[in-house]
Amino acid sequence: MKAIVPSASSRAFTETTSRAYHDQLDDEALAYLTGPERLLTEEAIERHRLGVVRSPEPGHEAVRNYLSIPYLTPDGECISIRFRRLGDGPGPKYRSISGDIPRLYGTEALQRGTRNVCVTEGEFDRIVADMCGLPAVGVPGATSWEPIWRRLLVQFDAVYVLHDDDEPGRELVAKIAGGLDSVRPIPMSRGDVTSFYAEHGRDGLRAKLGA
Repeated sequence: MKAIVPSASSRAFTETTSRAYHDQLDDEALAYLTGPERLLTEEAIERHRLGVVRSPEPGHEAVRNYLSIPYLTPDGECISIRFRRLGDGPGPKYRSISGDIPRLYGTEALQRGTRNVCVTEGEFDRIVADMCGLPAVGVPGATSWEPIWRRLLVQFDAVYVLHDDDEPGRELVAKIAGGLDSVRPIPMSRGDVTSFYAEHGRDGLRAKLGA
């Protein structure tokens, strides 16, 4: 059985590594993150400690030139890193550290004391929702839902699933809704959260949820 809580040595390595990759951010990576494909603010990039792997740490050679996406605990400690290919190119679009387990992204949103929460597909959509003032957690891909995560959502009166407007997105809603009467599907017309935000802006995304 894989450990849910990483060892102290693993956490120390991941924390140091996430900060090193954040320090390696360069003009190319920033242009992608702030450009029309992602639309992230520099403040959001800094707060979520996004980075790029220009000089890989031992064992990370396969993700050279990938973006790094740290999974931060509510107190700001990095316990895992996921990697996203920078732009188009060969190889998997996303990679995880060997042996790591799927985790919800942005779990600090679960401790804000709100009565409602959003669930997005992917880390970047979660950051966009957060930029719009919406408490949100991200599922690392439509097929990565873990039933045990429902235990984190039962405390909320409404769970808004901001899902991609496609079959995998609708299947994700069905997986989350199993046993949760509070789930409210919110299809992101013409794409995902980021594309909806690009077209309608902060106010448009919030209005779609009645916020």
